[in-house]
Amino acid sequence: MQEAYDICFLNKVQESTVAQVVIENVYKSFSSRKDEQVVTPVAEPLTPTDEAPLIAVDTSPPASGTKVLRRINLAIADGEFMVLVGPSGCGKSTLLRVIAGLEDLTGGNIWVGDRLINDLPPKERDIAMVFQNYALYPHMTVYDNIAFGLRRMGRGEEEQASRTEEGKKSLPLWAENLLVETTRSLPKGLRYTTPREKSIQQQVRHVAQLLQIETFLNRLPKQLSGGQRQRVALGRAIARNPQVFLMDEPLSNLDAKLRAETRAQIVKLQRQLGTTTIYVTHDQTEAMTMGDRIAVMNAGQIQQIATPLELYNRPANRFVAEFIGSPPMNFIPVQFKAPLVITHSQFRFTLPEIWEPILQKYDGKSLLLGIRPEHLSIGVPATKNLFVQVELVEALGNETYLAVRLTDVKTASNLQVRIPPDRPVRLGEELWLSLTPDKIHLFDIDTGLAIRP
Repeated sequence: MQEAYDICFLNKVQESTVAQVVIENVYKSFSSRKDEQVVTPVAEPLTPTDEAPLIAVDTSPPASGTKVLRRINLAIADGEFMVLVGPSGCGKSTLLRVIAGLEDLTGGNIWVGDRLINDLPPKERDIAMVFQNYALYPHMTVYDNIAFGLRRMGRGEEEQASRTEEGKKSLPLWAENLLVETTRSLPKGLRYTTPREKSIQQQVRHVAQLLQIETFLNRLPKQLSGGQRQRVALGRAIARNPQVFLMDEPLSNLDAKLRAETRAQIVKLQRQLGTTTIYVTHDQTEAMTMGDRIAVMNAGQIQQIATPLELYNRPANRFVAEFIGSPPMNFIPVQFKAPLVITHSQFRFTLPEIWEPILQKYDGKSLLLGIRPEHLSIGVPATKNLFVQVELVEALGNETYLAVRLTDVKTASNLQVRIPPDRPVRLGEELWLSLTPDKIHLFDIDTGLAIRP
């Protein structure tokens, strides 16, 4: 019986909650003064389709005020797990609040499925949000926290029918909830139970089983650990069966071990439910391990949207290259000489032939060479290798990080290197480092954009 209910519940979720989210040329600004209103004209709404590409609306940014989001265009597929990542203050949480309806748009359109939700209040958007601080009711049990949203949801004619038995006059919803609440602690035969409450009870217990918190249903939030509270907050969102989940850094208050465990649970649950999810984090490890795709944000703009490995291997610009990856990518200014030679005061390197067509226009110009720490290795003296001095050694057991400095005093470039743990290195030791040729990145110094072969 329980297995049949589980299958029915998951099918219902997959049929009713999966929805495409389209964010179309969105701007958000806050007025400079309390009495100043920022007004931006919004273009006629466009209906998003699978066949047609997203067309940017010609909506001008506001003339004054603090510009938090600028020209955000993002299409999130049905059932996709999209992660918004970026440094603090880049606008990712504001974008999430705009989607939820907690902040007003300055310009642009937001679609959920085939509905334009710009002017809908939060309760009518069919979106559930999980906050960083859990936002649980401290005086309510776990059961009541999860059931709270279900009891608040109106269901029109279906709800009225479920609240009317054999022609009897139904009580108002608030009265039913009060009777259910006040009689819950009484013996089973004396409790006031409605068909609607029975349905809620079944759904709450199923969600608790999914999250493995069945034994905590009668506890108060203060009696739970941080990880357990976070699962309750997730349960409250899941129980509502929304079209879209919004998660605003939900794991930032947990310790490292618990964060990794809860991260895996969230991904597993999202795969089970198939609900479109937008997840905000500043932790790139979370972004890389959780997202189907990642949108990297900086200064209120999206820098790149791609799969985790594409972001890592083919960053669109210097910011993405530096932000994605730990330790971050190393950057060294070099001179390019056609057809394939890059030079530095300490080394001279010939690039693979694949670079020749794209680099012809950069002959004689300065470029920025990027190389990740794991793509530098200890080599032998050679003109193509980098001569460095070790300034810091971090032995982690499974690998070792080195902070090194090019011995050329004029440049004083600091680099980070990742080497195998079985290679002993001393502070102050001088090494020759070789670059992996097919892992080199080049960037335009003026624009910061990646140059790709």
